[in-house]
Amino acid sequence: MQGIAKIKEKILEEAAEGKNRIIENAKKEAAEILEKAKKKAAELEAHTEGRARKAAGEEKRKILSMAELEERKRYLEAKQALIDQAFAGAEDKLLNLDAERYQDLVYRLILTSAIDGNEEIVVSEADKKRITPELLEKVNNALKKQGKAGNIRLSGEKRPIKGGFILKSATVEINCTFDYLLKIQREELETEVARILFEE
Repeated sequence: MQGIAKIKEKILEEAAEGKNRIIENAKKEAAEILEKAKKKAAELEAHTEGRARKAAGEEKRKILSMAELEERKRYLEAKQALIDQAFAGAEDKLLNLDAERYQDLVYRLILTSAIDGNEEIVVSEADKKRITPELLEKVNNALKKQGKAGNIRLSGEKRPIKGGFILKSATVEINCTFDYLLKIQREELETEVARILFEE
């Protein structure tokens, strides 16, 4: 019986030891699992924070970039408005020249634009007072000296012209209105105007 008791005791001891070993191993494995889980959680958190920081950084860059584009757009619009004002101001000055300077300008424009000197000149209603028979006589005399017909005459035709004139022959019309002349010169002059306005 004693042998059986000893075997039984041995079995219980082994079981107790095994139990303790199993518990220790289980605790150790649990601790390792917990440590790995904490590490994984920390990595995940760091990764998520990194992604969030990156996303926030990208969003910030995007907002700044859009703000810069908007600022550039507003600046260009303001710049364009100033250039428009400069050209409108130039036209306004031309329209409001005193009679003598206005006549001198029209005189030079007719001389350089007349093809054969046998054209009609279409002007605004207001300019019929400024473009006098004396001015046309002076123009015609100068054209004759150039070997042209010297027969520029005022047309009875009415057109919505603000300033300047249209020189009209039987086959051709030459637009010398101020708004048209400024328009065709604008591309060439705009860079110079921008340089003067913005010191570029």
